[in-house]
Amino acid sequence: MEDRINGIHCDVSNCIYNRNSCECVAGKIDVCRCCSDPECSDETECKTFKSRNE
Repeated sequence: MEDRINGIHCDVSNCIYNRNSCECVAGKIDVCRCCSDPECSDETECKTFKSRNE
């Protein structure tokens, strides 16, 4: 059975946790900032992402 995180929508169609091109079914998600400046939070990255093509 897939987990579901209510309210988390994803438009990355090649992620293995993306169901129906919009719903995240990962058991949890880890998000981090991409820039090294501690004041910067404009860019983030989903560390949970796994490609369907790997």
